[in-house]
Amino acid sequence: MRAYLMYIPESYSEDTPTPLMLAFHGNGGNMDAFLNEADFRGLAESEGFVLIYPQGTVLDGEETHWNPLLPSETNKSDVDDFGFIELLLDALSTSINLDETRIYATGYSNGAGFVYGLACYLNDKITAVAPVSGSMYIEMNNNCNPGQPTSVAVFNGTQDFIRPYDGFSGYLLSVEDAVGYWTGHNELTTAAAFDSFNTNGLTVERSVYSGGTNGASVALFKVIGGDHVWFDFQIDSVPFNRLIWDFVSQFDTNGLRQD
Repeated sequence: MRAYLMYIPESYSEDTPTPLMLAFHGNGGNMDAFLNEADFRGLAESEGFVLIYPQGTVLDGEETHWNPLLPSETNKSDVDDFGFIELLLDALSTSINLDETRIYATGYSNGAGFVYGLACYLNDKITAVAPVSGSMYIEMNNNCNPGQPTSVAVFNGTQDFIRPYDGFSGYLLSVEDAVGYWTGHNELTTAAAFDSFNTNGLTVERSVYSGGTNGASVALFKVIGGDHVWFDFQIDSVPFNRLIWDFVSQFDTNGLRQD
């Protein structure tokens, strides 16, 4: 038995295919608290998308978690969270008129690691992702096999000691290497467009790689001095959650949207 919170905007019509955003809490977290921490409900109303906050399971009787990796002897979790999300999406598609070309995912910390896993292992269903204060696993780098271009927006702080910006030897990729994986997968060969912002007492360096296969893009938001948090900064008066939505919503499974 698994649980999730669902928010359907008032503008929803069963006659219109509607995009979906999945939002995953971090290790030890829960869907209710994450709904308040990373609250996309206002955006769901104004932009017209369905919002889902799934609940992770308890690992070894201790804290809730997401299993971001495939089954292996070294994986400490045997929970099939990819199967859970696949079944969840199948179930939702029978009760809601979902635009299955526009299913997006974001997450925090362990939830962000799971979002990387969705981009790797459930790539036929997930359109674009935005991991926040999370890491891509070295194991993913070795066996990730996405079947389509996948746009990714990455948000990490340089003073994050839970998911270090420079990675963790033998376990976690550095943020730069994770970005490098996705720029390579999306065949992004030109230099990034770079800009820098001072916001909420932080410096945010934004690097955007664009013009990849089918218009795919990868964006890195490097938060100088940023900690292990769900960020709340703004860029050009655009709040953090909208930065995420504005990035992912540019894409469908065919690539950069034309409308």
